[in-house]
Amino acid sequence: MSEQNVETTGYVPQYFITLPRKIKKLILYRFLFATLLCSWLDYQMLAIFLCINLFEVRRPLFSLNEILGWTLFSVYTSTMMLLIRLCMVGYGLILCHVHYVNPQCYPYRIWRVVNEFPVHICLLSSILSVTIGTSWLYASFVDLIDVDYLLGGSWYYLITFGCFNGISYFLKHHGRSLRRFPLPIVHLDMKGSLIQMWCYQFRSSGKEALVPTLLFALIYWPSMAYLETTTTNGVSTGFTMIITQPKRLFQGWLLSTLITAKLHIVRELYGLIMQRQLSLINDSRRLHEYLDINLYNLISARFQYFLCMMRMKPMPMGYQRYTLSLPIAMALDTSETYGFRLLAARDFYAAASGTLCSELFNQPAFNRTRNWNELCDAILEMVDEFLGRMESCLEIAPCKKIFNLLKNQAPKNPGLRSLVKPPAPPRRLRSTCRGPPKCQTPEDFWCFCNLGKYLYDKILIYWDCFWLRLPVIPQWYSYFYDLDTLAKLNHELRCGEPLVWALQGLVCICVTSVKEGSFVYIQRDLGRILVCLLKVEEKLISAEEMQVRKRGKLCSSHELLIMAINRCLYKMLFTFGPHLDFFLDDIHFKANLNQRIKLLP
Repeated sequence: MSEQNVETTGYVPQYFITLPRKIKKLILYRFLFATLLCSWLDYQMLAIFLCINLFEVRRPLFSLNEILGWTLFSVYTSTMMLLIRLCMVGYGLILCHVHYVNPQCYPYRIWRVVNEFPVHICLLSSILSVTIGTSWLYASFVDLIDVDYLLGGSWYYLITFGCFNGISYFLKHHGRSLRRFPLPIVHLDMKGSLIQMWCYQFRSSGKEALVPTLLFALIYWPSMAYLETTTTNGVSTGFTMIITQPKRLFQGWLLSTLITAKLHIVRELYGLIMQRQLSLINDSRRLHEYLDINLYNLISARFQYFLCMMRMKPMPMGYQRYTLSLPIAMALDTSETYGFRLLAARDFYAAASGTLCSELFNQPAFNRTRNWNELCDAILEMVDEFLGRMESCLEIAPCKKIFNLLKNQAPKNPGLRSLVKPPAPPRRLRSTCRGPPKCQTPEDFWCFCNLGKYLYDKILIYWDCFWLRLPVIPQWYSYFYDLDTLAKLNHELRCGEPLVWALQGLVCICVTSVKEGSFVYIQRDLGRILVCLLKVEEKLISAEEMQVRKRGKLCSSHELLIMAINRCLYKMLFTFGPHLDFFLDDIHFKANLNQRIKLLP
């Protein structure tokens, strides 16, 4: 499969530049809001660490005053927080880029490793910068109260342990493959989601931090003792320090817990905010395509609304409310931004199952027809693009199959000329060698060419025997260089996954139109929708046959598409089955659907 490159304009990817202005501002606003929540998270983590290390029961007020001063009113803390926040923004940008970029499938794993290597390096750099900056800040406060510099002291121990913790987190959660933000099963309340996320991640991060803490302590303290004493007795001193000074071990575990929880919560925060439910409306995309919203005014208006809500006061009379609602057709027509299109299709299906249909059919006749045509054309255009890409993946297989059948099958009538080119006649052997290109000497005649072939065969035999005695190398070689024959097909199936939700939402509107008494407005498009569903089903069945023929494995998107198409066809036939003759002209498709109607319960 050909490699899919992401064009960039400066530091901004091309897929972001091609978006409408309103969608750009929506994504930027959500990213800034998620970054603001991560900034509050930094101060919460620092307050927890300082309360555990600096709080004194005998002087509670003095301790709280000192903790508050070091957290909010310290120039050093503010400077370090600013640097950590910049690293956090870089980490969030990489996570969002991985989420929004189109999926890619490679025929060889080594190609995936090479192409994803720059993103992995950026992820590792951002994670290490966050962990090193956080551990540096926390270790500075530990160094104020712990003046014991035995074996490097607590400051150097916490700095190196923060770096070790960042590497272990990267290898465990980002080392194998790049993952997108998961689609939310249900959209929960923001406050409840944040509290649930906070409690769960702290509990799981405390358990996850035990193994890295013990492993690093067993490596670090004996090594530091050996470097200071340069004797083997220093190693035993290092092991003794682990037992005699559990406070340092606890500080390391606390640091690892807070850093791991921060990285987990930051990733989930960006996923939660960027995957918030979209406000989809039944409106023409032309009215919103070039509509620009001042991001500063939007943020200030939202902040004013938040203050009024906290004070339990009504909004001012002249308050201008900015809405980020999107027309459905414009939200679905974002083919270059895969993550946003998938979220828009999912939210469209959820809205179509609710009040969106009644809102569409209650509009005036002109607006209703215009909005329905834009929505239907946008979804059917997605289907046409998907069918065209699937056709390019499936059209090569039958030609190869026919060629192999013609090659292996002898003609029944020997008088007919074979369709396959006959093999070349054997060359006449000569007793003299005329060089490598024109050598025709028999194999038992020793010449320069035959000697080279003999040595090559012997080397190949010995290399195969040596290769089999090294079990690790062939396994890694086969892992990286095994050919995935269905890579291009899986790529197109993954790119077509938004159709799982978009088609079901479109069918929901069609079915609801009968209940709302607005069937006449969509009647002329029912035939197109049914034909598109049947064509998609044919391509998916051909993909399944190709999987059996090539002995490969299809991705999970194929199963989701099959289930969605079956649901759509069942709903359409159950509702419009008796009226197929009025809006479907194709005889072949009509016969297929009539046979399916007989199988309905």
